[in-house]
Amino acid sequence: MINLKLSSLLTAISELSRLKSNGSKTVINLTHAARTIRDFEGDIYEAFLKGEVENLPGIDDFSFNLIKEYFETGKINLFEEIKEKYSEELIRIIRVSGLGAKRVFNIYEKLKINTYEDLRNFFSSNYDFHNFEVNFGIKPIYLERLKYSLNYFESFKNKYPRWLILRYAQKIVNGLLEYKEILYLKVVGSVRRRKSYVEDIDILILPNFNKAGINIEKSLELLKKIKNESFIKEEISKDIRNENVSSKFKTIFGPNIEIIITSEDRYVYDLIYTTGSKKHLDKLDKYIKKANLFNKAPHENKANKRTNSLLEELALNKNSEIKNKSRYEVEVFENDNSICLPEKEFYEYLGLDYIYPELREGINEVELSSKNNLPNLIKISDLKGDLHIHSNLSDGILNMEEVMKKIKKFGYDYISFSDHSESNTYGNGLSIRRLKEKKEFIDNLNSKNRKITFLYGSEIEINEDGSLDYPQEVISSFDFAIGSIHKGFSLSFETNDKRIERAMQNEDIDVIAHPTGIVFGNRAPYFVNMENLIELANKYRKALEINSYYLRLDLDEENSRKAKESGVLFSIDTDSHRENNLDMIRLGVDIARRAGIEKEQVINTHSLDKLKKWKKTREI
Repeated sequence: MINLKLSSLLTAISELSRLKSNGSKTVINLTHAARTIRDFEGDIYEAFLKGEVENLPGIDDFSFNLIKEYFETGKINLFEEIKEKYSEELIRIIRVSGLGAKRVFNIYEKLKINTYEDLRNFFSSNYDFHNFEVNFGIKPIYLERLKYSLNYFESFKNKYPRWLILRYAQKIVNGLLEYKEILYLKVVGSVRRRKSYVEDIDILILPNFNKAGINIEKSLELLKKIKNESFIKEEISKDIRNENVSSKFKTIFGPNIEIIITSEDRYVYDLIYTTGSKKHLDKLDKYIKKANLFNKAPHENKANKRTNSLLEELALNKNSEIKNKSRYEVEVFENDNSICLPEKEFYEYLGLDYIYPELREGINEVELSSKNNLPNLIKISDLKGDLHIHSNLSDGILNMEEVMKKIKKFGYDYISFSDHSESNTYGNGLSIRRLKEKKEFIDNLNSKNRKITFLYGSEIEINEDGSLDYPQEVISSFDFAIGSIHKGFSLSFETNDKRIERAMQNEDIDVIAHPTGIVFGNRAPYFVNMENLIELANKYRKALEINSYYLRLDLDEENSRKAKESGVLFSIDTDSHRENNLDMIRLGVDIARRAGIEKEQVINTHSLDKLKKWKKTREI
């Protein structure tokens, strides 16, 4: 996770640079560099050793020297000077809170907070925050924000963005597929269920020597062989059972990995069990009991008389019917259309429709499946365009030839360059004067391309009072207008409710982008009443964005599910600033699928004509 670690360090230095009167240029340059590093698809240290980092887009001389210093000495002195007084975690809380370095340092100094434990102890004491306004001049809302940010900071510890996990999992899988004794393997657990953030990687392996049942000795030999792989640091634990064996390992990538070795007799059950979730497995057990399915299928597996659940008993029975059918060829990483045949047959055996892994969270998927009423989940191929991309005119750094390749790859009919508006200084927002240059840029692209329509869009800042960053005549001129918030993280729930409603009242705003403002590991959500926001989106017929950028993923699946149930429409976009960000559309679609969202509920699955009609009528 060196890319993420280094980019977070540069982001922290960027935040501290805001304290300087002339620090805006440094902030912008470091922000560009941090994004380039965290979005870099390879290992940034390996790229540094090859002399490639200096030439990456977004890396200026100042940023490169900081990177060089880090890789050569293991630290950056500019950051170490601040750490002499405050711990690294305390400095990160500044960025997470969004309150600004000057304000937070002032709070630390007044409350004598020098360590992360000092901060935790302060908020565990349940002080009346109003007393600190009288005694120290610290507004209660600032302390509430810090406490909220601390809780958020704690919540993402030991979690990793799945986008990065998939990259590391692919490297591990590539190594394991070289083993001749492995008949089949599958990445399972929360990765297979497409959770946005995961703690580890689980891999289920069926070796050829376990076709006649579990061979403990050979299974242990295979685990020992895997232990010697270059990506393994050390073995954490081993679990030997009569049914299967497994080991947990630390890896060089950061997240731990668990290897579970199963046999053909238990393949179906172990695949369902290791995929999870626990709540889904409990739901299946209750369904089996309620439907009295167990009595209809007497237990036939004499070798395993004692099992943990009714689900396990039935799976062992059914497995004997479907083994030896060469049904293990389904992808290690499934796409939207993949159906795992052994699982499908087992769900049918239970009288259920196939439940895609991303729905297996124990919410209502079993009940819906039993009534043939599961949602027809959206697919990437349903999307007709991406409505939130930043061009080089604001803070994007895009190679247009590569962008065109991505457009062709996804078969898009349209995309919108939705650049930042004027007051977003750090996002190089476009003044009204510069919008003329933007319009010429869009017109030029459309004159050269007949198969794709480029929309003249904008991501317009919602100011703290709810007003918008451009005058109405400018907002009306855009083909597509997004409203978003990037400042005012110290505002209360009530203030933000009014702020967002005022913005939604503007008839030309089409979408509210990244509605909670969250950035994984870097920014806690601002204070927003999600139920109220959903109600407002319904009232004013605005779409809510599922932002696909791997550190945003906002709306998350829980809020997406709530919005879907209320009838709100969505826009799934990438918020791309680099051309490889366009591939992250996968992550937004995954959130939508986990929330049970269907094609018709997403505005950018529709043709451009239908999208324009919706903009005018707010009806799909």
